[in-house]
Amino acid sequence: MNGKHELTNFEIPAECCTLDVVTNNQAFYRGDSKIPGFTGLYFKDDRTFFAIYPTEGGPTVFFDGKEYAINEALTITLSKDGQSRTFRINDYGIEISYSTSPYIGVDIWSDEIDVDLFFMIAETYKDQDFYDQFTLG
Repeated sequence: MNGKHELTNFEIPAECCTLDVVTNNQAFYRGDSKIPGFTGLYFKDDRTFFAIYPTEGGPTVFFDGKEYAINEALTITLSKDGQSRTFRINDYGIEISYSTSPYIGVDIWSDEIDVDLFFMIAETYKDQDFYDQFTLG
């Protein structure tokens, strides 16, 4: 896929981003997706840009200018303390601290009252459905 991915904000679907993983260029815009079908999701705050998208090899995350493959053998955790959360992918040394968003979604199928991108990854990265969704081909 030539290193370019179109991403949708997990919390605000009308906000999109085109990410070039070769140049680390991120172009943000509001509106409909320009690429048909699902291409990926992102989180952005004033300190952090994090994305997850499907590749032929399975789910890949982009963080701090680098790509990392996601697989079931990793240790991925999310800790919560009120409005503050910390997402970790221990095997890669990735740690993202953030506050919950006012746009956070509610998952009617979960006991959780708020579900964000990091919660979704931490809860589903060991499920086959996750890999089916994030694998091209």
